Amino acid sequence: MMKSLLISLLGISALGTVGSNALAADEATVASHDKQVVAYIRTWPIGSTPADMDAGKRWTAEQIRCDQLTKLNLSFGLIRNGTDVYIPDLEDRPNSTKTGTIPAFKTLWGEVAKLQQNCPKMKINLSVGGWGADGFSQLAMEKSTRAKFIKSVLAIVEKQKLDGVDIDWEYPVGPDWELPIRTHPRDRANYPALLEETRAALDKLGKKTKKRYELSVAVPATPWFGQKNDIIRIVKAVDFLKVMAYDLAGTWSKQTGHHANLYQRPDDPAWGGWSADQGMKIYLNYGIKPEKLLLGTAFYGRAWKGVENKDNGLFQKFASGAYEDGISWPDIKKLMEAGYTRYWDDVAKAPWLYNGDEMITYEDAESLAAKAAYAKEHKLGGIMIWEYAHDMDAELLKPLNAALAQ
Repeated sequence: MMKSLLISLLGISALGTVGSNALAADEATVASHDKQVVAYIRTWPIGSTPADMDAGKRWTAEQIRCDQLTKLNLSFGLIRNGTDVYIPDLEDRPNSTKTGTIPAFKTLWGEVAKLQQNCPKMKINLSVGGWGADGFSQLAMEKSTRAKFIKSVLAIVEKQKLDGVDIDWEYPVGPDWELPIRTHPRDRANYPALLEETRAALDKLGKKTKKRYELSVAVPATPWFGQKNDIIRIVKAVDFLKVMAYDLAGTWSKQTGHHANLYQRPDDPAWGGWSADQGMKIYLNYGIKPEKLLLGTAFYGRAWKGVENKDNGLFQKFASGAYEDGISWPDIKKLMEAGYTRYWDDVAKAPWLYNGDEMITYEDAESLAAKAAYAKEHKLGGIMIWEYAHDMDAELLKPLNAALAQ
């Protein structure tokens, strides 16, 4: 009885289904509201996840719901030979047929061309970087190497008739994540210089092509980034900052928790109890115009197994991680069908699943509706999504747009 009372007071409920009928509105599109809805989409193979996709199957132009998106970021271009940008899956392994590998996405630019024809109102940008991508700190050191990098990026943008560039440098002057990513204190000055010079080059290209190109960056939802970097210079150079308000908990944490919660739970011990709200306010407190900020959402989950059977698995010790690469929306649905119980945290505005052993933190229609309301309340530019291949049937994307349209 006391446990049930505590759960009630903390705003937690157990439900067997996701969301509610009130959130379903198949008629809503990006034309129904004035917010940005920007999705990253992988350039590498979809592989065996989402679960309903065959291993090695690639997305096609016909699978992209451009009525539900204002922008699509092709992710990722990487850096080689110091300054050159390339699409690794497209160019690294063009004839790979070895066991355990998947043939390269030879049709990428063909599908992009179809998208441009089918979806003239949706912008398509090239995103460079991503988690684990090295090379930014080195190339940004000198103006000459920055210029070579920018030339390489813009060559792709111009040739493929793209609409802009997204820089996902994780992270300038960043912490030591025990990865082969080098950073340097000079990143503080070099990062905004790279952005300013990219902006100037895009403007120059725009005069030639008679269009304006967009420049955006992805940034973390934690305070150290602003403390180590020149946020004001960064903001002046770009059109949007996409705040990655997810991965706030994971197998690297000391206990289970929400990985994309909107608000902080006072009893959340993970990472100091971070939340999307705290992350957005970090940037709003710099005086950044809210319309330049996009709230990042996750169309995937994080999971643990061997979770202590207490408080429905939330904020508990665990034995190991599960689904190390993240668990996609179709896989999450299958777990619910298999008997996992969905719980809702009304303080954090976040759902999770638990079966007595495994705990999964994720997003669904209800949590996305809360974030849509937050974006409208704070007059943000809109919502960013990582990543489209986790929701190929737009089962999360459609209710998100419906909530933005309310």
